[in-house]
Formats: sequence, structure tokens, C-alpha cells
Amino acid sequence: MTARNENYMPEEILPPLYNRDANSTHRLSRMDLQRAIGDVKRFFEARLEEDLNIVKHAAPLAFLRGTGVNDELDGTESKSAVRFKIPNQDIPRGIKVDADIANRERPYEMDCEVVQSLAKWKRVMLGRLDCAVGEGIYCDSTSIRKGYKGDVTHSAIADQWDFEIRITKEQRNIENLVTFVRTIWRIIKDAESYVLEKYPEILSKGHPTAQWRLPEDITIFTSEELHAEYPKLDAHGRENAAVNKYGAVFIVGMGWPMKDGSDPEEVRSPGYDDWNLNGDIIVRHPLTEYRHELSSMGIRVDKDALLKQLEYREVLYEKDLDFMKAVIAEEVPFSYGGGIGISRTLMLLLRTAHIGEVQVGLWHDAHYKQAIEAGIDMIPDRIVKVE
Repeated sequence: MTARNENYMPEEILPPLYNRDANSTHRLSRMDLQRAIGDVKRFFEARLEEDLNIVKHAAPLAFLRGTGVNDELDGTESKSAVRFKIPNQDIPRGIKVDADIANRERPYEMDCEVVQSLAKWKRVMLGRLDCAVGEGIYCDSTSIRKGYKGDVTHSAIADQWDFEIRITKEQRNIENLVTFVRTIWRIIKDAESYVLEKYPEILSKGHPTAQWRLPEDITIFTSEELHAEYPKLDAHGRENAAVNKYGAVFIVGMGWPMKDGSDPEEVRSPGYDDWNLNGDIIVRHPLTEYRHELSSMGIRVDKDALLKQLEYREVLYEKDLDFMKAVIAEEVPFSYGGGIGISRTLMLLLRTAHIGEVQVGLWHDAHYKQAIEAGIDMIPDRIVKVE
């Protein structure tokens, strides 16, 4: 294997505490790790269903373009959805078919794109299913994030438990958001206890994080409060300082710039969360010793919030997309929802140092090389040989 870029993955991000062979920091075999992954998923899904009163629903892998249902993430082209076409007629096949004939444009093709997020689609489904207030759904969501080069916590493959719950217009407030956050946090904490009880060998034989646990409670800040506490740091620097101090935080208010005119804590698409009523759960990972985002969630936009956010982002023309028109006309339910990163959660609870140990991602040769040399046992998507 040829390392095309030796500096692809900065050495300082490689967790110094983790080396499977030299430090004996992770004692699950590869097969036992897969068993543990399955156990955590089953535990988490059962608790989501019970604690949030939601049921599992089939999830789409792609959407028709131009309806406004897909997520634009930060709105940049580099992170736009992967696109493809579905023909309305058979395409000639066989080794004798000319490539120009097989690949030519055809009338009435469906212009499609891979799912980025199910946030808007789930809200539509709440209405289709006639969910009562307090009822909802969740899905296993998998998307391709083409704009991410990848590191120990970021992959081009994003997998989430995507959930959505119907609420009333009167329930669109910060108090209800906080209640939802604390419910999710309790599930995460109970999952931690479940894992360590069922797989005590994770912390055996001198594991460097043997005494580490997630805090019992999650600390809640607004993005303005966090900015005021750490005014000289950038967004990730603030979050890193906060989780080093508190262990786990929920930061309320992602999308609007700070009152002093500085950049938002995070850039958000204008079409799903109300930027005053959303936020992220972020913890400190014990091996990377860095901020570790587990979940983004929020109360969804109503007409007023949607129009304000579209105008701020200078995309007011999107109000004519099907989904946006439905929100403005109040034809879709008011809701609260979000996504919990499956691989991120597994990485935290199973004490792995790289997201590639719990999911099959796509990584550059140099990334594999550095990870393997550091003792990180990534699951490969191909035959990997380190020269």
C-alpha cells in the first residue's frame, strides 16, 4: 500500500492512550466487539422505544431532488448530497452495447440524491401515520457525507438513530427541549452501565480509562453563555474546554451568529431546526481526550422561524419548495427530533479510539497506515497491506 499523503491524518489526533498490542487497552476480540456492537444497538433501540414512546420505521436511502425534503447540511456544494438518476425505461445491457448509448441522457429521468438527513421526511411521516401528540418514530439512517476527509471521529459514512416526536405549538419552548435532552442523556448513561456490566473485560488489565465514567448529569449552556465563558477560543475550542471541565454538555442555539457578530457555534440548514430551540450533546471521549459530538436535536421550525432563517441565509426562494410550503401552511405536525450518531455512541461506550473500529468507512491509504501503526484496529473496506 502506498501512502499518498503521509500527513493526511495529523499525528497529534492519534490517541496516545490507545495501543491494542503495546498497552493492552482493549481486550475484546474482533468477534466479541461485533457481539457488543449488536448488544448496544439492541439496548439503545429498546430504550428509545420505551422512553420516548416511538416505534421503528423503515427509512429511505434517497430522495427525489428539488422537493426540499433532504438536508443541505451547511449549504456548501462540497457537502451537498450525492446525486444519481433513475431512468424511466430500460437501459440496453451487454458487452456489445456502446457506452454512449448506455450513458446518454433520457427524457423523464428521475433526478435523485442520497439521504443527508431524515429530519424533514420524518416530520412528514408523523402526519402520514396520524401520530398523536407524544408519539413518534425513529429510523436507522445511513448517509454518505462526501465533503468529509475523515479522522478518528468523522467518517464519509454517517449512521444515526433518527427520531421524531409530535408536539403541540405550545410545547415549542426551551423547557420541553431540556426535558427531551435529559431523557436522551439517561438512556446514554444506562447504556454505559449496561456495557460495562456485560463486558467488564473492556476495562480489565490496566485499561487507562478504568476509572472514567460519563457524568450523572449533563450540563446545559446556551451558545452565548459558552461564548462568554471562553471568548478567546473558536467554537471547537470552546466545546473542548467545556467538556474537559464538565464531562458532558448540551449547547442550546445552533445557527444564529453570536450577539457580538462572531460566527455561529455551528452552521445549520435553515429548513428543519428552530435555531433558538436546538442544540448538540457533546462529551469528552476518554481516549481521544477531545470533544465527541453524540447528537444534534431540536424543536423544528414553525412558519415564523423558517422564514426568518431562510431570509438570513439569503435563500428565501426555498419557501416555494414543497416541504417549505407545507411548513408555512402548517400542513405538517409540529415536532421535536434529532439524530444520535450510532457509530459515535458505539465508539464512546465500547472505548474505541477510532470510529473505523465500529463501522466500515472509506479511508485513504495513509489513514490506514497511520492508524495501524498506532495499534488502531480499523475494519477495512478492502484488503489493506501496510508496507
